[in-house]
Amino acid sequence: MNLSRFERKILGAMLLVALAPLVGALLLGREVLLDAYEVGVNRDVLDQLESSVRTHRAHLMALRNDAEHIADAIGGSAALRDALDLPSREVRPTLEDFLRRYETVGAIAIYEEDEELVRVEDASRLDPNRVRPLVQRRPVTIDGDRALQVDVTLTAPKDLFESLQQAGEQTDLFTRLESRSKLISQTYLRVYIGALALIIVVTLLIALFYSRRVTGRVTVLAEATRRLGSGDLSVHVPTEGADEVEELTDAFNTMVRDMRASRTRIEYLQRIGAWQQFARRLAHEIKNPLTPIQLAAQEMQRSYDGDDAKHRRKLDDACSIIEEEVATLRRLVGTFSAFAKLPTANLADEDVAEFLEDLERTIPAILEDVFGDAEEAPVRVVVEPITEALPVRIDGMMLKRCVDNLIRNALQALRKSGSEVRIRARREDDRALLVIEDDGPGIPAADRTRVFDPYFTTKADGTGLGLAIVKKVVLEHGGEIHVEESPRGGASFVLSLPLRDE
Repeated sequence: MNLSRFERKILGAMLLVALAPLVGALLLGREVLLDAYEVGVNRDVLDQLESSVRTHRAHLMALRNDAEHIADAIGGSAALRDALDLPSREVRPTLEDFLRRYETVGAIAIYEEDEELVRVEDASRLDPNRVRPLVQRRPVTIDGDRALQVDVTLTAPKDLFESLQQAGEQTDLFTRLESRSKLISQTYLRVYIGALALIIVVTLLIALFYSRRVTGRVTVLAEATRRLGSGDLSVHVPTEGADEVEELTDAFNTMVRDMRASRTRIEYLQRIGAWQQFARRLAHEIKNPLTPIQLAAQEMQRSYDGDDAKHRRKLDDACSIIEEEVATLRRLVGTFSAFAKLPTANLADEDVAEFLEDLERTIPAILEDVFGDAEEAPVRVVVEPITEALPVRIDGMMLKRCVDNLIRNALQALRKSGSEVRIRARREDDRALLVIEDDGPGIPAADRTRVFDPYFTTKADGTGLGLAIVKKVVLEHGGEIHVEESPRGGASFVLSLPLRDE
């Protein structure tokens, strides 16, 4: 697995952070484990357990001896023999008297050749949940030849036997632990070390996973930076996550986008500057011979004093054509000169709402200029009012000329089809958008990226400088302009201007 230097540094740092407390825990845990084992498993505790077992056994032996003595006392009792000698054999009261006398006796039974003759018992003393019974049989001889047996059932506390069993089991277990203390402590220690090693491995895997997520994005960002340094302004880094790397990526993409827009703006302005220089020279070269041509034609017309009517008509037609073409060239020279002498925008604080109000007052003059009569114009121009403030810095006169140009273009496009030009403005983030749209034939998608190039035109009598001038003015305002298809079916020119910091 190939790791970058950044990843190795992150993994090293995380490994160091993980190992420091784990090694400390290992050393401390080892000592604590050994000390705890030695404290719990030692000879003194074993001696106490063995002593407890001996005590329980001695107690049980004492109870057994006591039980035998009681059985002997009952079996050898003269009162019992006397009761058995009675003709009626009324021995029950005597047996009940033995039960009252000996608290550890639960039952007494008399047998003759395994046949039970009489039995007395105290059921409360024979509860199997509390006591464990011990039956002692003793022979009883009467009439010199009759052999009887007396069974004495004695009881001992059941918990005494259970305590002895538990003490024995604990002693056996403790003996095994004490004999294998070193092996067990080492086993626990190895398990503890294995658990710590597993934690370290898991920590490294988690560190590798998260470091790859971070370093992967950093690597992509570094590669994008190298491409940007080589002049590739089309680079874009995808954003993901919600951390400082994501903020850095956003900042990088914003920087590239701004650089791309700035380079586009600069390149366009450079092209416009070159075209302005060309227009200035072209206007100069065309303008100079126009006056001599016009004067020469007029002189030829005045100086002819012949009576050839046909020649006179040809001469008059030629002079008229020369006059018209000279006038056309003068208008063209005027357009070139205006383009070449386009002033720099003088920006001032203004509000888009006020700009639209001023623009609306000029609409009748535009309609009259295009159609000859504003009232009879086949197309109407609607300026939508806005209620919110959109403060901008603009050169009101120059920007008005731009919008005037766009409105005139739309009106001329709507001569054959369409009925309305609509102008509206709105806020979008930190920009003010000024939209001029119509319901006319629109602009083909293939021409939308070229309409702002100098000398590109689709009109038979156009110069292709109007929209170039519009874009130059918008760029000098720090804005942007593009054309798209209008929701109304025609063309939509969108001017985007930066809002002023209020």
